[in-house]
Amino acid sequence: MRPTYRSRKGVPITTSPSVSVLERPSSQMSYLDKFLIESSNRQRGSVESEEGDVEDNRAPSIASSKSNLSELSIDPTSPHGLDLHNKPPHMAPHLPPKPKSHQFLVRTFSSPTKCSHCTSLMVGLTRQGVVCEVCGFACHIGCCEKVPVICPVPSDQTKRPLGIDPTRGIGTAYEGYVKVPKTGGVKKGWVRQFVVVCDFKLFLYDISPDRNALPSVYVSQVLDMRDEEFAVSSVRDSDVIHATKKDIPCIFRITTSLMEPPGLKNHTLMLADTESEKTKWVVALSELHRILKRNNLPNRTIFRAKELLDNTLALIKNAMSGAIVDPDRLVIGTEEGLFCLDLDRSEIARVGEGKKVYQLEYVVEEQLLVVLSGKQRHVRLIPVRALDGDDVEWIKVAETKGCITFATGIMRRSPQLGYCLCVAIKRQNTSQVIIYEVTRTKTRHKRLREVMLPTQAQTLNILTEGRLCVGYQSGFSIYSIMGDQHPLSLVHPDNQLLGFLTYSAVDAMRAIELSRGEFLLVFQTLGVYVDAQGRKSRDREIMYPAIPQAVSFCDGHLLVYSETHVDVFNCASGEWVQTINVKKAKPLNSTGTLSMCIINDMPHIVYLSNIHQRELINVTQCDGSGRPVPRPRRRFSLREGHRAARATDRRSKMISAPTNFNHISHMGPGDGIQIQRLLDLPTTVETADQSLASPQQLQGSQQQRLFHPPRMAHPLPRHPSHSEQRRVSSHVQRTSYTGHNGSATSRRSAAPPRPAVTPPSLPRSPDAPSGDPETSGSHHHPPLSLGSVPSLHEACKDQGVGGGSPRHSIASNNSSNPSTPPSPGHDHGSSSYDS
Repeated sequence: MRPTYRSRKGVPITTSPSVSVLERPSSQMSYLDKFLIESSNRQRGSVESEEGDVEDNRAPSIASSKSNLSELSIDPTSPHGLDLHNKPPHMAPHLPPKPKSHQFLVRTFSSPTKCSHCTSLMVGLTRQGVVCEVCGFACHIGCCEKVPVICPVPSDQTKRPLGIDPTRGIGTAYEGYVKVPKTGGVKKGWVRQFVVVCDFKLFLYDISPDRNALPSVYVSQVLDMRDEEFAVSSVRDSDVIHATKKDIPCIFRITTSLMEPPGLKNHTLMLADTESEKTKWVVALSELHRILKRNNLPNRTIFRAKELLDNTLALIKNAMSGAIVDPDRLVIGTEEGLFCLDLDRSEIARVGEGKKVYQLEYVVEEQLLVVLSGKQRHVRLIPVRALDGDDVEWIKVAETKGCITFATGIMRRSPQLGYCLCVAIKRQNTSQVIIYEVTRTKTRHKRLREVMLPTQAQTLNILTEGRLCVGYQSGFSIYSIMGDQHPLSLVHPDNQLLGFLTYSAVDAMRAIELSRGEFLLVFQTLGVYVDAQGRKSRDREIMYPAIPQAVSFCDGHLLVYSETHVDVFNCASGEWVQTINVKKAKPLNSTGTLSMCIINDMPHIVYLSNIHQRELINVTQCDGSGRPVPRPRRRFSLREGHRAARATDRRSKMISAPTNFNHISHMGPGDGIQIQRLLDLPTTVETADQSLASPQQLQGSQQQRLFHPPRMAHPLPRHPSHSEQRRVSSHVQRTSYTGHNGSATSRRSAAPPRPAVTPPSLPRSPDAPSGDPETSGSHHHPPLSLGSVPSLHEACKDQGVGGGSPRHSIASNNSSNPSTPPSPGHDHGSSSYDS
């Protein structure tokens, strides 16, 4: 396999159909031959670049910097950084042709460019590196201090082997052109891309349709070889059913992890120009992966994507915000309104009105949800008990119409913990920030003060010591929440970066407070470190490989969301530690733990779990021995009304207690008869005549029957069978009344009056006196024979009795249709209660 080279114009040239190479003598060994032989002997130091002479880097560096003359030079106090702008114009032409030291200026490159010192790509959207204005030597800002001082660099110090340093994992190993499937899959066709294997990552760059166009500086996809699931292989016909037969031998596949659970993997297909080129790619990547494993480079995985909700739940495709209430409950804000999802019960319930919810935060200590919703973009406060179905009125914060964004946080820690709500409101050409204190009063908020900004606020962050950081275009400022300190700009006028930020007018995305008074300011194009006075504290800057759509901050890491992946940076060190290959992802909360993404062209809500921290959501399901088992695909049911109380015994989550008794026409023995306030059906004409009693007498008898279970004081009018005796005795033994049926607050409506018409099919008791029906009913009415209930019910129904069976007129707590007739197949199905 041949190593890579770059021409003087910066355009990769090839000696094979697709693999680009740099200009150097053909007598030199190829990368794999030389690197594999010498890698075992190299124990320390960087594998430096062998990229021709310095002329190879001059043209692209200077050409790409012509449009960036407004950028400032590197720190002039550096021994290698001399600022040409400070010299008089008449002295510039008299510079010696070969000065003793380099003159580095920060530059922005318009196409992928490698560092001439370490051979790694200079990744980023702007200010990726520095260029010597005299010899054209281009390198990282961090590498310029390691470059030989002599300008130009002697040729014997530039002829170094091309490859990756296995001990540090830096350097470019291979590059070339391939084709990848278009959006929609192989059947839509292929698109050409430029691939660079650098720092044990694969960088894929889009190429303009123009024939001689350079690759874009924005990375379209990043595949990390440190991924636990990384693999490269050829494909079979069944793997690419839409590919043409002549293309299949030239296709190879790269696999990385995607989502666990349920164990989905990310597969990237690549089409080489010839089958031999495909073999070179597979061999090169396999050898590099073997070297990676052999050198035991540390695993830098921080987050793992886990599936929470898939496309079977239609509302998630319009999800805009979210919050974690507890390990089993989520709150999702959508274009249709606010929804509470119970993962344990697989229930979903609408909360409040159907207003579009743009932003959502949950203040745990205050048990309060803060939402930005509605066409007028008002901030509203919702007590968390509203999630249980309670009829709770949303508290509108009246002065927040036209809210841009809001933030919640701790405003003081003593004498007692206090929280604040800061709301940025749009005004004409300006903006206003109103600061509220979260209280325990009826309105739950109290206005403290307001801050007027001369520009539009773009982001708000609550810092420690009662400070508020407001981000706006090209800058950040810190304000005291209580108003006892003067505002402080985090971009000092002496900061070299200020000119660039002002000239570029970049958007502010987030400010992150670090230790020792340091801040990381996250802008649309890069992230910079500053001290408490706004001066630049580090030369290192955070460079995004692709255009960020959103950012979040979680557990000391910055998550940058782009169109095709999520990049994770360690804020303390500034290192790029991980890439998560979820497409079109966006955070639903400020930490990014809940994120919306597209997987296999379907919307999903995923939980980004920190593998080094405890789980915030119960995603996995365990069996009785505590071992994780695959969770079945969730099917959510719509919950209406109050949320049922949780059972104390939660050993079995698969089998739940019965909740709807609407289908039951026969109640078995037990406490259920008393609790349901059922009425004894008449068995004779005399007992049926009791229906003529007054409603007050009827109500009193019902209450007496409810609190005093019937006793077997009188003999039955006939001799029951053996089975009936067993049922009756069981009924007598189980009439002890506990007062609840699985719920401490069970409410029942009053039972309807007895039917006024006596069914003609009821038998007349032969020994009952005819003169006093009330007396006979009270002295000779036995407890109802349970075996006769179905036939009596059918008799009442056949005769068209207006009252019907009282058992079916009692509404169920969870019944959506109380008038539904009982199912004949379940007459004796559910007669036991969880007591």
